[in-house]
Amino acid sequence: MDAVAGPWTVRRSYGSQADGIPGSFATSVAGIDVGKRASVLSLKPDLTAMADGSLDAAVIAFVKSIPSGHRTFLTIWHEPDGKIRSGKFTLEAWMAAFKRFCDLVHRTGGPAVYTALILEAWSGQHPEPGSTYQELWPGRDATACPYADVLAVDGSSDSGSEESLWGPAREFAAHVGVPWAISEIGCKTELSVDWMARNAVYAADHAAAFLCWFSNDNNAVPTPGTDPAADSCSHQISLAYHTDPDTYVLPGRHR
Repeated sequence: MDAVAGPWTVRRSYGSQADGIPGSFATSVAGIDVGKRASVLSLKPDLTAMADGSLDAAVIAFVKSIPSGHRTFLTIWHEPDGKIRSGKFTLEAWMAAFKRFCDLVHRTGGPAVYTALILEAWSGQHPEPGSTYQELWPGRDATACPYADVLAVDGSSDSGSEESLWGPAREFAAHVGVPWAISEIGCKTELSVDWMARNAVYAADHAAAFLCWFSNDNNAVPTPGTDPAADSCSHQISLAYHTDPDTYVLPGRHR
């Protein structure tokens, strides 16, 4: 895919609940990125064990295993807003685990390792009490720095485009003083290269920290991944906006 739809600066990947905290970055689903592109990695550790410190040693070892200089954005249980609404877990359980995870990453990781809060664009467009951006924002840690270095959101074509889709997240990120990013972007039911192009331009024009295509068929149309026109569109976007991950700098202030 990188050959036909890239060159990509960054790639999104997802660990499973069974994976928990991987034994090393090399053995994780993001390990193939090293030396090629930055990583946005979502993990799913047990929330209780994460919050009570049982996983501290595992997280520290994992973060220490990330190769020096490899740009990595880490999160646990992406889209907690939707999972809270569905009853998978509570806001309190997730928040305690997320804060501890961020503390460990910041204490252990090098300057190229960041934390990300990844939410649904939908929650900014249609906020519901109990899972709003404000309620899910973890605030600042004991050093007065944000727990999350970047606010990223996942969105698709069925819920809007450009400002209507990404604007609420972008504005909230500015309000709390961190960069914003698009961690999933894809077409929901029908592929549109025009929609792809317009939203890529929007992301670039509004200083998104990164943009990751949702290139699989999990309740969506791979964007890109199966259609030559979409692959070509992604390729042209990649050529226009490719950044050397070795020289990438997260927009805005960083700890």
